[in-house]
Amino acid sequence: MKHVLAIAGCILLAGCATSGMKDTLPKLSSKTGKNVPAYVQCVVPKWQALSKDAKGDAKDDKGVVTSNDDGKHERLEVTANASGAQVVMFEMQKGKGDYDGRFRDEAISCL
Repeated sequence: MKHVLAIAGCILLAGCATSGMKDTLPKLSSKTGKNVPAYVQCVVPKWQALSKDAKGDAKDDKGVVTSNDDGKHERLEVTANASGAQVVMFEMQKGKGDYDGRFRDEAISCL
C-alpha cells in the first residue's frame, strides 16, 4: 500500500512540474509537411540521445514528445492540419543563464 501511495505521489508531482509550461510562451511554433507520426518518430530518438527519459506518443492527428531531466522540462505538441502538422514546443529550464537549446534545435531539424 505504501508503494502505491508513493507512486501516486510521484505522478502528481510530475504533473505539477509540467502544468505551468503552457503559461509560458512557446519556444517553437512552426509547421511541418510531415504527418504527426512521422514527425514524432523523427524527434523521439534525437531527444533520447539528449535525455534518457525522453518519450513520445503519436496518434493520427495528435502527438506529444516529452523530456524531464536535470531541471529541464520539455514538451512538444504536434497537431495535424491540412498540409502536415503544427508543432508547438514549451520549455521550463532551471536557470536562465544555463539555457540548453539542443532540444529545440533537434525539433527544428525534423521540420
